[in-house]
Amino acid sequence: MNTPPLSTYRERLLEVRRDFALHEDRVVVEARWFFYRKFQHVVQLSALTGEVQKITIRYRMYRYAGWLLAIGALAYAAYYYYGAQDPAWRAAGYVALSAAAVGAVSLVLAYPNRFIRFARFRTKAGRIGLDIGSAGNDNASFEQFVEQVRRQIRRS
Repeated sequence: MNTPPLSTYRERLLEVRRDFALHEDRVVVEARWFFYRKFQHVVQLSALTGEVQKITIRYRMYRYAGWLLAIGALAYAAYYYYGAQDPAWRAAGYVALSAAAVGAVSLVLAYPNRFIRFARFRTKAGRIGLDIGSAGNDNASFEQFVEQVRRQIRRS
C-alpha cells in the first residue's frame, strides 16, 4: 500500500540533504550525503510524544571553514615572508593559499546556515526519535511542517 504523503519537507546542508515525508502513521526520512551515500529511516508516530524541544546549534562546517581560511592565510603569509626565494617553500605557499581559498568558498556557502534551529521529538522512552532542522528553508515552512507532525502524532 503506497499512499502519497500528507506533507513533505526538505532540509539542505553542505554535506547532507534530508527529505521528510509525513504519512498517516509514520515519518519517512531519506538522507543523501555529498558522496552519494544514502540512508532511509522510518519513524512510527505512535512511538513519539507530542512534545517538541526546540534548540539552536552552530553549524560545525561554518566553524571548520573559518578555521581553514585562517590557518591557510596565516600559513601562506609565513611561507611568503620566509620562503620568497626558495621554490620549495613557494610551492608550499601555494598549497596554503589553496587551502585558504577553499576555506573562503566554504565559509560563503555555509554562511546562511551558521545557526540551525532544530525541532526534536522524543520517544515515549525518553530518547530523541525525530529531529527536523530548519536549514535551507524559510522559518514559516519549517514551523508549518513541525506543527503538522505534532498534529499527526496526537491523532495516532
